[in-house]
Amino acid sequence: MRSYAQVLTAYSSDTPGTTVVVHLDEQRYVFGRFAEGTQRAFVQRKARMNKVEDVFLTGRTEWASIGGLVGFLLTMGDQRQSGKPITVHGGENLLHALAATRSFVFRGQLKLEVDEIEEAAKPKIFKDQNVTVKTLHIKPTKGDSADLVTKKRSAQEMQSPQERMKVLRNVFDHMFASQRNVNKAEGELEEVDPLVTEEREGKRSRNSSQENLPTAAEGQQPDHQQRSLASARAVGLERLPVSTPSNVALSYILKMHDHRGKFLVQKAKELGVEPGRNFGWLTSGRTVTTASGRVVHPHEVMEPTVLGTGVAICDLPDPDYVADFVFHREWSDTEEVQKVVGAFFYILGRGVAHHPDLVKFMERFPGSKHIIAAPDVCPDSIHLQGAGAISARLSLLDPVFFPSLHSSTVPEVPPPNSAMASEFGLMFQIQPTWELIRSQVEEPFDAQAALHKGEPGINFISVALETRKSLSSNPPEKEDFPGSDVEVYTLGTGSAAPSKYRNVSCTLVTIPGNCSILLDCGEGTVGQMKRVMGPEEFARRVMDVRALYISHLHADHHLGSISFLKEQRQLLRVSGQPDRPTYIVAPLRFWHWLTDFSSVEDFGLNNLVFVPNEGLRRNGVFTPPHAYSRLLDDLKLVRWETAPAFHCQSSFTTAVTFENDFKLAYSGDTRPTRSFVDIGRNATLLVHEATFDDELVEEAIAKKHSTINEAIKAGKNMGARKTALVHFSQRYPKAPTFGPDDAADVVYGFDYMRFRVGDVARFKRIVPGLAKAWGTGEGEEDEEHVVE
Repeated sequence: MRSYAQVLTAYSSDTPGTTVVVHLDEQRYVFGRFAEGTQRAFVQRKARMNKVEDVFLTGRTEWASIGGLVGFLLTMGDQRQSGKPITVHGGENLLHALAATRSFVFRGQLKLEVDEIEEAAKPKIFKDQNVTVKTLHIKPTKGDSADLVTKKRSAQEMQSPQERMKVLRNVFDHMFASQRNVNKAEGELEEVDPLVTEEREGKRSRNSSQENLPTAAEGQQPDHQQRSLASARAVGLERLPVSTPSNVALSYILKMHDHRGKFLVQKAKELGVEPGRNFGWLTSGRTVTTASGRVVHPHEVMEPTVLGTGVAICDLPDPDYVADFVFHREWSDTEEVQKVVGAFFYILGRGVAHHPDLVKFMERFPGSKHIIAAPDVCPDSIHLQGAGAISARLSLLDPVFFPSLHSSTVPEVPPPNSAMASEFGLMFQIQPTWELIRSQVEEPFDAQAALHKGEPGINFISVALETRKSLSSNPPEKEDFPGSDVEVYTLGTGSAAPSKYRNVSCTLVTIPGNCSILLDCGEGTVGQMKRVMGPEEFARRVMDVRALYISHLHADHHLGSISFLKEQRQLLRVSGQPDRPTYIVAPLRFWHWLTDFSSVEDFGLNNLVFVPNEGLRRNGVFTPPHAYSRLLDDLKLVRWETAPAFHCQSSFTTAVTFENDFKLAYSGDTRPTRSFVDIGRNATLLVHEATFDDELVEEAIAKKHSTINEAIKAGKNMGARKTALVHFSQRYPKAPTFGPDDAADVVYGFDYMRFRVGDVARFKRIVPGLAKAWGTGEGEEDEEHVVE
C-alpha cells in the first residue's frame, strides 16, 4: 500500500496557516493550522476532502490555528455525502472556541466530534485501522496560561472544569449532529414560510418606485438557519462559561501500522506445504506439518514484517517552545526515531527556524527530511494563483483602479542547511519506501504568463493596452465634491464562501484626514489587505481603521474580524497607541461571540467599544448613549443610523454621515427596502450587494438578496451620487454581467480594487475592455493539480 504526506498549504500572506494531508488509499488525515485562507487554498488546488475523517490541529488553540476551520466545517456540512463523522482533534479550549460560534454555525446534517486532547502523564494516542498518532504537548519556557489573560476572573465567573465542559458539550451537541446526543428530528426543521409571497415580491422587484419596496420588518423573520439556531439557544445561554487561554502547543507523530511480509508461495511449495488452508495458517503465524513430517515455521515462508514508519508534524509558535520540544522524551532514542520518522514537517513562528537548539535537533536525524513552513523562511509568493491571474489582467487594463499585488519569491532568510522550505504540493512518500516527490510542487506565480491565458480567440493584451492608452490620452474629468477624495478598497466581493477568484465580503472606506471604516470583514481580509497594500501601507491603513461595522452574522461577513483586530492591536502597541479604542458597530450577538472568544485568546477586547446595531435605528434610543457619543466625536460624525435588512434575523443596513458632508450607505445583504432608502437618502457613496444577475430575480427573492439592476435602482431611489456594487454570486467567477449602459455613476467591485469616489466615472471607460476580454468570465481551463 502506498502512502504519502503532502503539503496542501504553506505560509504566505493569503495562507498564514500550514496544512499537511497524509494520504492512504481509503482515508486521509489532515494536520496543521486551519488558518484563514485554508479553504480557499483547497479550492485553488482542487483538494478533495470526502475521505477526511480526522483533522489534527497543531499549535495553540487560537484564531491563527482555527480561523479557517469554521468555514471549512460549514462547507463540509453542505457538501459531505457520507454519514461518517469528522473528528477534530486539538488542544485545550477547542470545544469552547467552536461553541462560541453557536450564533452563526449550525449544521445538523454534519456529524462532528471534538477531541480536546488534555495533557497527561502518558501521551494521548489515537489509533485506527491504519495509523497511530501520538500527541506531544509542548510548553514555552517562559510564562504560563495566566500570563495570557488580560483581565482577572472572579470566583463567580469561573466554574469547575467538569461543569464547564458539561455546558460546552450541551451547546455543541445542539450545533452539530454529534454522536453523543443526536436528535434527528431537531436537525430537520421545516423551512419558514416567507411573510411576503414571491408573487408580491416579484412585482416589487420589477417596479423601481420607492413606495413599492418591502418594509424593514418583513425581512426580519428567522430563516432556516435561524430557526435551526433556536435549538442552540435552547440551552439558555447568552454567554459561555469563562475559561482562560492556554499556551500549550500540540505536535504529532504519525506512524503507519506494522504489516506482515509477503508470503513466499514458491518457497512454501518447495518445502512440501500443500496449498489451501495450510497457506492461511502460515500467514496467520501458525506452524504447519507437511505430509513428509516436516514442520514448517512461518518465518521460513514469509518475508520479514514491514515495520511501520511515518512523519512528525511539529508546531513551535515562537522560540520559547524550542527547549521543551527538542528535549522531549519522544526523541530520546535517536536510533529508533531515525527508523520511524521519515520526515519532520515544521510549522514555525518567526525567528524559530535558526534557533541553535532546533538546528542541532535537525542534525541529529540526517536520514529524515526536515521541511519548514515559517513566515521568514517561506517566500511570500502568490499561492491563490487564480485570483492573482485576474488581478494581473486588471492591472494591465488600468493600474489606477487595479494596483499590482505585492509578493516576493525570495525568503527573508534561507532555511538551515539541514532543512528545506515547505512548498505547496510537496510530497513525502512514507510507504513502500521513503522518497521526496516534487512532481506536484506549485510553480511560482508568473503575472506575465497569466496575461496570455485569456479565453480562446481573444487577444486580451491588445484590448487592455488600447483601453489603457485611451485613459492616458483622454483621462476622465475628476469630479470635486464633498467626499470626492474618499478612497475605497473592495477587498472581498464574492458571496457565501471564498472561491478561486473572489474572496468574501469586505470593503474599506478611508476618509482622508479623519479615519477609515471597515464594512464587514470576511475570512481572509488581512491577507487581501497585505496583497494589495504592501507592508508599510498595510500597517498605516490598519491603524487608521476606527470602526468595524458588521451587517449580520452570516459567516462570510465577519470571520476575518478577530485576525484583523489582533493585527491592529499589535500595530497600535508598537506605534505607542496601546489604549486607542476601536469601535465595533454590529449586532449584539456578534459582541457575544467576541466576548466568548476572548476566553480562548487575547485579541484586545478591552480596547474595543461596542455600539449595537439594534440601538442605532432611526427614531430609536441610541444605546449605550456614552459609547454612541464617543463614536460620533472620535470619527467626526453627525450621525450613524441603521435599519433592519430584509435578509435574516439581526441583519441591518446602515448610513453614516460625516461632519464634512460625506455620507456613506451600506446595504449588507438584503432585498431592496424602503427603510434603507430612507436612511441612505442623498448618500455620497452607496455600497450595495448585487448577488444575482437580473434574470435570476426569483432566486434573489428566495434567498433574500438583490439583483444588479435592483441595486442600481436603490441608488437612484435614495439619490446616491455614486454606487459601488459588491457581493456577487460565486457563479460569476471573474466578471458579472454589466448593467445598463447609462450607469455612469456605478462601479462594479473586483477583489483588490481601489478607487476614489470622485473617479467612479473612470470605470465606465474600463467596462468595454472587461467585456471584450472575458464576457461572462467562463470557459477558461484550469491547470492546477487535483489533490485526491
